[in-house]
Amino acid sequence: MRIQHQSDPPPNPSDRPAPEKYESQLRIALAGNPNSGKTSLFNRLTGATQKVGNWSGVTVEIKSGTTHHDNRKLTVYDLPGTYSLSICSMEEQVARDFIFDEKPDIVIDVIDATNLERHLYLTLQLLELGVQPLLAFNMWDEVAQKGLAIDTDLLSRQLGCTIIPTNARTGEGIAELITAAAESVNSSGPAKRFVTTFPPEIESAIAKLETALLQLNGIVYPAHWLALQLLEADCRCEHHVKSLPGGKELLALRDSLSKELAHTLGDEPQTLITEARYGCIAGAVKEAVKHTVSDRVDLSEHIDEVVTHRFWAYPIFFLFMWLLFQVTFKLGEHPMHWIDSLFTWLHKVTVTTLPDSILRDLLADGIIAGVGGVIVFLPNILILFLGISVMEDTGYMARAAFITDKLMHRIGLHGKSFIPMLMGLGCSVPAIMAARTLESPKDRIKTILLTPLISCSARLPVFVLFASAFFPKHAGNMVFLFQVILSFGAFVMMALLFKLVLFRNAEDYPFVMELPPYRLPTWRSMVVHMWQKARHYLEKMGGVVLIFSIILWWASSFPKQPATNADFNAQIAAVAADNSLSTDKRSEKISDLELQRHTGIMENTYIGKVGKFFEPLVKPFGTDWRGAVALATGFVAKESVVSSMGVLYMDDNNENEENTHLREKLREHFTPLSAFAFMLFVLLYTPCLVALITVIREIRELRWSLFSISYQLVFAWIMATGVYQVGRFFGLR
Repeated sequence: MRIQHQSDPPPNPSDRPAPEKYESQLRIALAGNPNSGKTSLFNRLTGATQKVGNWSGVTVEIKSGTTHHDNRKLTVYDLPGTYSLSICSMEEQVARDFIFDEKPDIVIDVIDATNLERHLYLTLQLLELGVQPLLAFNMWDEVAQKGLAIDTDLLSRQLGCTIIPTNARTGEGIAELITAAAESVNSSGPAKRFVTTFPPEIESAIAKLETALLQLNGIVYPAHWLALQLLEADCRCEHHVKSLPGGKELLALRDSLSKELAHTLGDEPQTLITEARYGCIAGAVKEAVKHTVSDRVDLSEHIDEVVTHRFWAYPIFFLFMWLLFQVTFKLGEHPMHWIDSLFTWLHKVTVTTLPDSILRDLLADGIIAGVGGVIVFLPNILILFLGISVMEDTGYMARAAFITDKLMHRIGLHGKSFIPMLMGLGCSVPAIMAARTLESPKDRIKTILLTPLISCSARLPVFVLFASAFFPKHAGNMVFLFQVILSFGAFVMMALLFKLVLFRNAEDYPFVMELPPYRLPTWRSMVVHMWQKARHYLEKMGGVVLIFSIILWWASSFPKQPATNADFNAQIAAVAADNSLSTDKRSEKISDLELQRHTGIMENTYIGKVGKFFEPLVKPFGTDWRGAVALATGFVAKESVVSSMGVLYMDDNNENEENTHLREKLREHFTPLSAFAFMLFVLLYTPCLVALITVIREIRELRWSLFSISYQLVFAWIMATGVYQVGRFFGLR
């Protein structure tokens, strides 16, 4: 299966020759509200593994996958989740443009069958556009659970659309949906067209505008639909009409009709049109939907009374996050040690089996020490994202966004900004891209500038490594402190500063969010999410981290220092032959000389010289030149910080297995205080290269792009240095 992104527009069917084994091709577009299960249906149809989440904005781009039916190839396009086809957000624009411009053979409108009054609004707009959608009444298993009985035959006759009950999680109704899609394309003759009933005054205004539009040359939209959109003040349609000869006069007519309607009916045409649509939906639903259990109280409402409580909501959220990181560390500890032991064994076998050579050093001290030092944290990554996917798929993450809406507004952000903030716990790249859902350019810029402060999963290995090395009794709490408390705190603190200094007069937009019902996640969805993250993590191990481990090994191994090595070997031999020293004293002196030899040689390598150049910048927060090099590699990928340390903090005495343990090596060069400051710098400084490129691409303004890089570096340095110097002042180490 091939996934195609919106950045590469779907090819025209005439440009794609059908493969020999297929007689024909069919293009299907999936439309629907957020939380309707649309993306789950896409995955079920095509076998795709796209991320599924319980909030708006997960699908920003169009993706496609393929399946087949009766010797016909079906290409399925997953459109962005949208509540309507009015151009109020990027999702709505992308969805409407695809349907109108690409003209798919069939549009499947995916609907939450338990919430028809909300979801059928999009259906009416598709019908007004001239599209005859196939309706997938999804989550059908929950209809009876909620005490509902839906007469799909009656509702189908009312809307003039075929309705297929489905359950995307279990696959129920999927085969029938594909068959119905194929049959609807093959059917001949026009289908019954549902017409929304508007007040007579609005119908008259639409007719006048439609007549005037038909006199214009160059309109690309259906005249009736375009007249309706002009009354709704659709800016895209206004721009189209304005560009045509006579367009300004027609817009003047529209303005006159709108004022007349507002004066006569007492409200704006947009509001009246919306009310008319919901009125039609309410009438249809009242006839076709019956409540089989009177006064039934939904379980979701009972749960929401607690988890969205104005006082208890925040403690519960942080309790869930704390438990998640406790489980992440505790359950991941044993498999982490197993992988660590495996790579320690591989290192030892490589050193003892291969002859002393550059190849042996590359394998042992470059690849195994570098990549192995990062891959050891794979269990923690898997457990973390298992927990996050459970919170998403159950519907709790949508509640988390809901309860933080007031906080977002108080710190000068839109309520939707919480969505990128929460996604940032996984990866900064999609989190930054999720800011596209924000209508205001200022809100988008603020959110993009702040999102990298949220600690992504790539930083997790650094925190786990240092927490287990310096705070073993409280390692889980320490990881939670950095991954959640401090990162969210930095986000809030900088948002307030931006509000007071940079965005003082930003307009405030309301945030309306649908809360989906709670659902039990399926094992399939959880495994899919875990594999996505594991694959991304492993791809980094075989790509960026591997390359940088090799580069760092080379830069830390050359130029060779034969004179220095020979001098220390002579000193070590002299100490070993000195019988006047006790065995313990002799071993202690030899260890000191070996450490001095390793340090002296490393400082004169290429990487040592680079690190020494940058050392004055990191010295104020207690880090040496090795830490400077590790932080520099973190600009490319945050996982490289750990792999770099695996290379830089190794010494030449590899016979003793304990000497290859990175945690023990770090304790020789860091104190708990300097380790804390180092972790703080890693948390706050500039994100990885891919995320940085995404920031630049999304902001599209040079001054804000440069500001994004510089403010994070300055902020990280000030905070890390402040913590270290204040700690030293109070006698901490």
